[in-house]
Amino acid sequence: MDDKYHNSATAKGRIFQTLHRCRSAIALLFYLPAFVFSSPGCTGAEYVAEPYDRKDISLKIKAPERDGAFPGEGPVDIFIFNDDGLKRIDSYQRLMPDGNGTVAAASRKGKKIVVAIANPQQEEYDWGSISSFETISGMYADLRKENPSAPVMSGVMYIEADDNGYFEMELHPVLSEICVRSIRCDFSGRPYNGAVLKNASVYLANINSLAGILEDDCFTPSAPINTDGLPDESRRVLGYPDMVFSEFGEDIGSSPVEPDIRLYCYPNSSAEDTAGTPFTRLVIAGEIEGRKYYYPVNINKGEYAHVTGHSGIGRNYRYILDIIIRQTGSNDPSVPVSPESISIYASVEPWNEMPESVIGY
Repeated sequence: MDDKYHNSATAKGRIFQTLHRCRSAIALLFYLPAFVFSSPGCTGAEYVAEPYDRKDISLKIKAPERDGAFPGEGPVDIFIFNDDGLKRIDSYQRLMPDGNGTVAAASRKGKKIVVAIANPQQEEYDWGSISSFETISGMYADLRKENPSAPVMSGVMYIEADDNGYFEMELHPVLSEICVRSIRCDFSGRPYNGAVLKNASVYLANINSLAGILEDDCFTPSAPINTDGLPDESRRVLGYPDMVFSEFGEDIGSSPVEPDIRLYCYPNSSAEDTAGTPFTRLVIAGEIEGRKYYYPVNINKGEYAHVTGHSGIGRNYRYILDIIIRQTGSNDPSVPVSPESISIYASVEPWNEMPESVIGY
């Protein structure tokens, strides 16, 4: 992959963290009007706010319980913009929760747009070019820097800073999850009936390596990884290559195997499967009677497990797949196999079903 795409995107900004039913909230509680804060491009510099013009903000970091773990313990970047025609930046702060989970920031009074980014991929000085809400809306997250145990998450909230009160703000990961819940072979009626799939693995191909941090939909393919249908590129460029590759660890026969494999990728809203706008694929690879076969499948598209009303891969969704391999696959890992070769039954759910609880740091 050409690093030009990443260099230009990371010059605009990067982000960092991951998931499993992953929702976080930032609660804002406004107190007295005077405060000291730092602004982008002047990290560490102190500015004394005028008492009549400022509101202190106390934030408590909250997150749902997810397998008993909070999705990362990194900082949260808070940007506050004026909610007017220009939407210029009011203040920026990188916050680390203290022992009881609270942090502090400040903004001027009035209508504001609050942007929160958890587990950011960039350093504080990388945000120096952020001058407006429009600017940050064009920033990208980089899959090469994602950590599936602490994904990049973001959220946007509109508030009235003149009002003392308590606000909750949902943060969602940029990543989506592809879960292989079960897999088995059904070779009945074939000459190789009774054969098993050996040395089997599963991975993702045509994976977007860049995604808009604040984007909710319309994720067009951007600098895709593993476009040849093989996992080698992701092993070279990703900080956590296991997020897109896994081995089953056992032979797959007629009895269902339940590996609970979870792979992670950025969303892909491509409408046409072309060289420039490829669909993201799940690829199963393995040997049948000593010969290597591939089963590339478009994820949630057309005849391959397309869930009604929901096409492609959306942000902050979990795709649960039950797979039946019905015949030998293809020698070409870059071209989808026919539905006669493999059946996939899919369900889709958002990661926002878990109850919230306060997490201590």
